[in-house]
Amino acid sequence: MGKESRIRQERKEGLVEKPGTYHKDRFPVVMRVIALVLIVALATWGSLFAIKSVTGTIAYQVGTGKILQSDITARVQNYIDMYKQYGMDLTAAENASTLKSVHQDAIDSSIEQELFIQYAKSKNMTIDPAKLKTALDTEVESAVAQSQQQFGTDTQGFNDAVIAQYGSLDKFKATLRPQIQPFVERQQLADAVTAEINASVTVSDADVRTYFASQGRVNADHLLINIDADNDSSSTIAAKKKVAQAIYDEVVKQKAENATFDFAKYAQEKAAELNKKTPGYATYEALGFFTNGQMVKEFETAAFAAKTGDIVGPIQTSFGFHIIHKIAEEPVSAIYDTAETAKAAHIVLGFGTGDQTAGAKAAETLANKVYAELQKGLSFKAAITKYSTDADAKTGGILDYFSSVGDETRFSALSSLKTGQYSKPFVDGSSYEIVQLLDRKPFVKSTLSDKATYDTVKTALEDERKADAKTTMVTKLKVQFPVREGQWSRITRWYSRGIGKVFGAIGRWVVKATGKGTTTTPAATDVPTTPSAQ
Repeated sequence: MGKESRIRQERKEGLVEKPGTYHKDRFPVVMRVIALVLIVALATWGSLFAIKSVTGTIAYQVGTGKILQSDITARVQNYIDMYKQYGMDLTAAENASTLKSVHQDAIDSSIEQELFIQYAKSKNMTIDPAKLKTALDTEVESAVAQSQQQFGTDTQGFNDAVIAQYGSLDKFKATLRPQIQPFVERQQLADAVTAEINASVTVSDADVRTYFASQGRVNADHLLINIDADNDSSSTIAAKKKVAQAIYDEVVKQKAENATFDFAKYAQEKAAELNKKTPGYATYEALGFFTNGQMVKEFETAAFAAKTGDIVGPIQTSFGFHIIHKIAEEPVSAIYDTAETAKAAHIVLGFGTGDQTAGAKAAETLANKVYAELQKGLSFKAAITKYSTDADAKTGGILDYFSSVGDETRFSALSSLKTGQYSKPFVDGSSYEIVQLLDRKPFVKSTLSDKATYDTVKTALEDERKADAKTTMVTKLKVQFPVREGQWSRITRWYSRGIGKVFGAIGRWVVKATGKGTTTTPAATDVPTTPSAQ
């Protein structure tokens, strides 16, 4: 929303008082400021509109190719739709950082595809006609299916609409083909380059065995001094780097003086202290085990290179400055170990709704009663039917084989039991439970002598090397086909980081001066918008 529109909207919502209601001492100054803001904003956006009409919405130029902002926006929307299917709304304020990463992924993938297309054309690479036809047929059918979805279950309505506009479904498909074909051809060219890269990757038996024994995953926690690359000035970032360095120096000193130094406790307290002064300034996270490719490169490289127990930093990434504590490491082989699993039955006694304290006490009392009845001879199966509040009670309350990963509380309750024995009542989430061990499968150490394991490990190594080869190729192609940010993207970024920030500051000052509204800036999504979309 433009500055003028935002002020109008805030007036409607009562966040900023209308001109006639200001205090008489504030009125002249505030109104002059608002007038100045609107004049400059309108003049600036007018210039931007003029430039946009001449240059178009070119986000990036790659060699002689162009990536439109609309292409990136479409990719981002695809991600938003995909996440939505899993119940996550990327447009919600709390998911702003995820949306920002998704937007960067969309930019990177668009640039990568264009680089590969430029390379393919320079090498006179051709598309297999049969593969093109198959892919095009698939995309056309997908487009038809999406059109049908707009009519829901009204199949006849869809058919009538197609016949009315195109004459027949076949003619509708024939209309779609030339519209879709250029996109399919581009993807086919990019895929041909990817295939060429993958063909250059080889993995020997010796490579597999060396990889299997190498470091595969790391367990770490870290203290992060957050930076906002889009809004923090260079001086602000430099100041945060000094803060991170001072913290790291203090950590090193305390660790040297105290053999039982607890990094997690220190980091949590330090984050709380910094956030009390400036909300969102620092973050502590226990990351658990992670493998290659799960963290940003700079963080991952530092964590894997450190020795177990080491604390390293400050490591700068796009998120900020990290002080990393390496807790443990495991070889690649551990990733393929088969964890111990157990099969069990359980009695669930939920806290119920309303007062959770009273509910917990009631559930505890009932759990002890059920446990006493079990000891007196009540069968576990009968107790499930009689008392369990969980939906699976109707099917015997069976928990199929599970490990400690993701279900540590229940698994721990079973650890000392023999088949047929049951646990004492314990709390798991918002319920008391009693579990009975039905079966147990032991831990199995992975070995390359098992063909299935060998093949899986070899494929993983090949995939890792293919990803590295692709990254190397992209870096090389960026030199051959320079990537330049489009003029429209540069201008909108300049506006948001420059004059736009000034306008934001002025707007907050106006709110503060009038004593109305909020001085909090809404969470940014970092998905570029254009004036025409506002």
